[in-house]
Amino acid sequence: MSINKVEVKIVRRLLGAACVLIVSSVAVDADEFTDVVNSAMELYNEGDISGAREELDYAVKLLAEIKSDSLSNFLPDALPGWEKEAAQADGTGMAMAMFGGGTAAAASYRSDDSELTITLVANSPMISSIGAMVSGMSALTGGKPIRIQRTQFGNNDGELQGVVDNRILVSVNGSASLEDKQAYLEAMDFGALKDF
Repeated sequence: MSINKVEVKIVRRLLGAACVLIVSSVAVDADEFTDVVNSAMELYNEGDISGAREELDYAVKLLAEIKSDSLSNFLPDALPGWEKEAAQADGTGMAMAMFGGGTAAAASYRSDDSELTITLVANSPMISSIGAMVSGMSALTGGKPIRIQRTQFGNNDGELQGVVDNRILVSVNGSASLEDKQAYLEAMDFGALKDF
């Protein structure tokens, strides 16, 4: 089997990127992730470029899951009288594709007849545009923007949206009152979120 120079360059770049990700990942599940990267190295050394690339693609997906898990640490605990549950990850990949990539995490909160969901979307190229839209929506609807922890949130039919550090979308929606939604936003640590 003949390997052309372009394929070799691509795999070398992918392997280099994977190595950088290995070093920069703190909470990596060492067993599965390193097994997959080691498998990619073995396949590459055997000349199986397609197999090596497939393994590296899977390794990147594992890192995305790990990154998403770390983003979920910024979601607040349930307030008194509320219960928290992690939101289903179904559709996250499609949603992230719509946002141009990035990392997402969400949690749902319930109390009696009220519910709300907080969604975080980080490091997506679309976020800065959404931030401008959020500001514009408040002006168009005549509503006063809500400011929490020095971050402006727009209220669009009960859904609060704001952008932290020009790169992290924070969205709160559901049947809960505006006061409950604001209380959850106030319970978050936007200062720490900026360091994500």
